[in-house]
Amino acid sequence: MPTQEEVLEAIHKLGCATYKSLKEYFGLENLKGSSNLPQRLRALERDGLIAVFRFGRRTLIVPTELKYTQEEIEEFLDEIGAKLKIRGRPEGLLEIREENVMKVLRFIRDNKVVTIRQVKDAMNWNWRTTMKYINKLLEDQMIFEIRCGKLRMFTTSLI
Repeated sequence: MPTQEEVLEAIHKLGCATYKSLKEYFGLENLKGSSNLPQRLRALERDGLIAVFRFGRRTLIVPTELKYTQEEIEEFLDEIGAKLKIRGRPEGLLEIREENVMKVLRFIRDNKVVTIRQVKDAMNWNWRTTMKYINKLLEDQMIFEIRCGKLRMFTTSLI
């Protein structure tokens, strides 16, 4: 079984490696069951000597001392057929449904003065969604905010 030093040396020789290429390098491809290779890779990653990138079902292992330019990384990813994706919605793409805005506005009108928690509980939303719609209504000046210390209350009329 290879040592950590041997695994790191193999990754340096290969430039970058996959788990499969490391198994072939050490002649472990016909070995059934687990080898020490995954443990060695986890230890090297924990020590900061290698970086592990996962692209769907593919895993790429790179030594951390090698410095690549953005163009080289993109070119390599194109070669192996992996696409770099950023999770979540693109910046500035916040979906606000008009029916939900009207629902919150109606609730505030009916109850005169409400807190964020009351809106959250009534709509059965999480904090993030509740704040998104409250902030939208505040931004459009459809509701007013009243602060009493740390307590934030909202109303549709200041009279």
